[in-house]
Amino acid sequence: MAEPLAEVPLLYVVEIDLPEGALATFCDWYANVHAPHLYEAGFSTCTSYRAVRGGLGIVDVYQAPGWSVFESASFARYRRVAAADPHLPAFMVGLPSIRTPYVGAPRAADEPLAADWLTVLRFDGAGGALQAVADWLADGGQPLLAEWGVGRARLLTRTRPAPTGSSDRPSAALVLESSRDPGAALPGDAPAALRHAPGPHFTGRRLYPWPDDPALLAGRNR
Repeated sequence: MAEPLAEVPLLYVVEIDLPEGALATFCDWYANVHAPHLYEAGFSTCTSYRAVRGGLGIVDVYQAPGWSVFESASFARYRRVAAADPHLPAFMVGLPSIRTPYVGAPRAADEPLAADWLTVLRFDGAGGALQAVADWLADGGQPLLAEWGVGRARLLTRTRPAPTGSSDRPSAALVLESSRDPGAALPGDAPAALRHAPGPHFTGRRLYPWPDDPALLAGRNR
């Protein structure tokens, strides 16, 4: 039996690819059925991002006070409700997904995530790579990221596998929140662990609360 985990804020990333033409149906179900169920299950934040570059087409990010959310009675109830959800779109049944729970240094995962744009830089944190990224953030990396349009950076590591699915993602991730598309290039002095990571790196724009409208998106990108 796995040892209990200390109660550390959790950031749970779920990645899926949708069939062609399924986005509108997914959005309606996610906003009106799925997210309310997850809040009832004990998650404090439920957000969804549509890929612009890298990774799978949709990245959902959920936050919770800690691993105990997965062991709670409310989460067990959610799983029963979800299994019998009459509103679940047919294309979601059996849809492959990648489910990665992350934890971070104090306050790295507990601030509410509400950014319009999200970038997830995945990398192998072994051999001092995680510490190298932490040192870079503390020694000039944060201001460089701010010039790149980033408002908050979260340095995270994978924890135990989620009870609802598996993940093949690397052991660490730098999650960047911004108000516009930060572009594909990292600052030139970023650690090698980030610049040469096999990825896949993900950048996407939030599905809510603003619609997927070209005029509004152009305004947000200025």
